[in-house]
Amino acid sequence: MIRNKWMVLFINVTIAGIVFWLKAPVYNLFHFINSVFYVGSFYFFIGLVLLVIRGKFFDGITYSFRRFIHKSSKNPDYLDDWEDKPLPSEKIHAEFMKFFLFQGAMLMAIMVFLLLAYYTF
Repeated sequence: MIRNKWMVLFINVTIAGIVFWLKAPVYNLFHFINSVFYVGSFYFFIGLVLLVIRGKFFDGITYSFRRFIHKSSKNPDYLDDWEDKPLPSEKIHAEFMKFFLFQGAMLMAIMVFLLLAYYTF
């Protein structure tokens, strides 16, 4: 299902519609724009966090903590290969990150289009 990004986008717009239907005090375009923002900001935030992790921001910190724990432990585990464990950036796949960024960007684009329609009419 993740392979078809347009179908997931349609599902996300449907989720925004359900949030709008359940939480809006008044059913108008303004509150629908808010619900699209809620769903889109969730995807965009997760995508940006994955981008930071994939950009090797936390690799140095993780490596340093592993080395410190290995050096300071009283009973070292000689079978534990702390140097060979994958770093956080190696665990994040590029396609997974691109999926979240695409969904967030498209939902934000829909929101901007709806905002333009709201303020021009």
